[in-house]
Amino acid sequence: MQSLLAISLVASSQGDCTVNAPPRASINTFQNAVTANGSSSITKTGTVAVVGHQTAALKLTAKNGTRVAMTGNSFVIVYQSSSCPLTTSTRTGFTVTSLSDSNSEFTNSYTLASTGNIDFTTAGDYYIFFYAIPSRGQSASISYTVTGL
Repeated sequence: MQSLLAISLVASSQGDCTVNAPPRASINTFQNAVTANGSSSITKTGTVAVVGHQTAALKLTAKNGTRVAMTGNSFVIVYQSSSCPLTTSTRTGFTVTSLSDSNSEFTNSYTLASTGNIDFTTAGDYYIFFYAIPSRGQSASISYTVTGL
């Protein structure tokens, strides 16, 4: 019985939001809510069990013209959703600047490698999901500035 408990603890990961990010599925991460314009850094991150990859999600209600300027090194995936679980990512409702396409890593993903922006063109509830592989020099602790909320 104790062995089964130990295995379940190792296989589970931290978080309050489940994310489907193909080819990986059912990743648990923490939500970081953005409710006002300003600058901050992601402080609540999750860890993918066994591999040690880092995850985090920003939750915001964007207006047409809301900008999220980011600094860091991570994969970035956007979901248009008002609540978790996050099931289907999107590439509509926003434009990106200085983010490179990384669709070969995750469906509808981009890579943030230093600085980049997401400019929302459609108002709605969104999550910006960050997936970082530390062995590649990535981190889910992203600094961000939000304007136009």
